[in-house]
Amino acid sequence: MHLIWEAFLALVAVVLVGVLLATEPGGAMTSVLRQAGAIGLVAAGFSLSLRTGTPNLAVGALAGFTGGLAAYLSFNQGWSVPVAMTAGVAAAVGIGVVLGMLIGALSVPAWAATLGAAVIIEAAIIGVTDGRSTFARITSDYPTGTWFGLFLLVSIGGGLLWLIPGVRQRLSAVRRLGEPGRWGGLRLGLGALVGLTGSSFLAGLGGVAQLSLVRIADPQGGQFLVFLALAAVLLGGTSVFGRRAGVTGTASAVMIILVARILFLVNGVPGWVANLFVGLMILVGLGASRGLESVTDALNATRNAPAPAGTGV
Repeated sequence: MHLIWEAFLALVAVVLVGVLLATEPGGAMTSVLRQAGAIGLVAAGFSLSLRTGTPNLAVGALAGFTGGLAAYLSFNQGWSVPVAMTAGVAAAVGIGVVLGMLIGALSVPAWAATLGAAVIIEAAIIGVTDGRSTFARITSDYPTGTWFGLFLLVSIGGGLLWLIPGVRQRLSAVRRLGEPGRWGGLRLGLGALVGLTGSSFLAGLGGVAQLSLVRIADPQGGQFLVFLALAAVLLGGTSVFGRRAGVTGTASAVMIILVARILFLVNGVPGWVANLFVGLMILVGLGASRGLESVTDALNATRNAPAPAGTGV
């Protein structure tokens, strides 16, 4: 079922790209690819956290924090840009480790813990930068192909890795039956640690990619990234309940959303309509998640049903 859904998404993405190229032969498609690298890495990070059953709603704040910290260190403290970016990503990874250990040890819902963390992270970077946008001393051109290729590698490569039953079952053990408030034990903490650390790392990479693209860091600029990531991941077929996911869905969904938003922009559609579209994609993604779960359960029940007596099977 995931293959069928992903084939449909790929077809929609190809059609939208074709429409964009036919109507806007200039740099519109280049703009999509430039944005897709940064936003796609954040979405890939959120997809990882959702696969492990520990949705990281702090990915947007982490991306904004990483970009803001890197810009502050390079512009205000005189650090070289590569070192400042490395420090920003390292800080994001450290935050992810702490969140993963906390959630794994306490067996609490990741969405609640990371939502609270997002508020703290954003407040921290606002405090560091005094709430002002900060320029980064970046002189090199934005490597569109590098960031977009990295996004595809991480998103599709991670999806292929997730097809391995041992990896999928071990890291998504948080998806279990029974009383949800019962302490799950430290065994379930591995998925939380991998999901939160990995998603924070990818969000940090997305943050420095965004900084490389726009060359200015807005301390509150990561808020909407959460909604874009959520829309892309759910529309891409990653289950809102964890564990179940496809391979190419997130990549196709990122392209669908970004191309659609560019088409809105070049055709003079108001900004609130573009934001409304993202919200609608979240709801469509929830419907897709429910449908994929139900059909997969039905197919599994049929496949695992005992053979009728006397069939010799």
